Amino acid sequence: MSQQSDEVAVEGGAVPVYTAGPEEPLSVPGLVVVPSIFGPAPDLLERISGLADVALTVVADPFWRVGGGAFSYEDHEGARSRLRGFDRDACLADIRAVIAWTGARCNGRVVGLGICFGGPVMLVAAGEGLLSGLVAWHGSRMEGFLDRAGEIRCPVRFHFGAADPVTPPEAIEKIRAAFADHPDASFVIHPDAVHGFSHDGAHFDPVAAQSGVDDTRTLLASL
Repeated sequence: MSQQSDEVAVEGGAVPVYTAGPEEPLSVPGLVVVPSIFGPAPDLLERISGLADVALTVVADPFWRVGGGAFSYEDHEGARSRLRGFDRDACLADIRAVIAWTGARCNGRVVGLGICFGGPVMLVAAGEGLLSGLVAWHGSRMEGFLDRAGEIRCPVRFHFGAADPVTPPEAIEKIRAAFADHPDASFVIHPDAVHGFSHDGAHFDPVAAQSGVDDTRTLLASL
């Protein structure tokens, strides 16, 4: 199993990506991960590399155009500062390129995993038909990106915390309603879990975090 850093060429530069996977990735699907505003943090890379036996895992740095890298989970102001004037359209174009890059290096089937900030990014990508599966761990404000939810037919797996103030119950119900007619959508609401439950630190919920990993693994293994 190989692990390395790489780059995906895009207009204006290159997106840094962190990859792990089997020696022959053409035999497995791909997993493209868009992280939270804290970026590709060490604990995230370790957690995702645990799926590298069933997928070519690719963690993108969506903030490379504004400094990039990872922030401590304690540095909320530093992480949020990257969102001021953030070019979401450029970010979406970058992630489309990363998905295509990954698809060419695996068996062609790519699952998108959006974490916090990454949730809406991957929701848009799924609506554009770019993904073979969509997973979100405590996705932020996804209820505002449901325009094309009715067009999504790939499997979708949502994991939310019941005590998440960023995505409260009414937001979750709006997302659930948008996928009411979807043939393969599941929602897991983790009791007492708050926003950022997959992040090491004060908000970490080991049961919820492992559930998200296990659900992602099961979906990847089916592709």
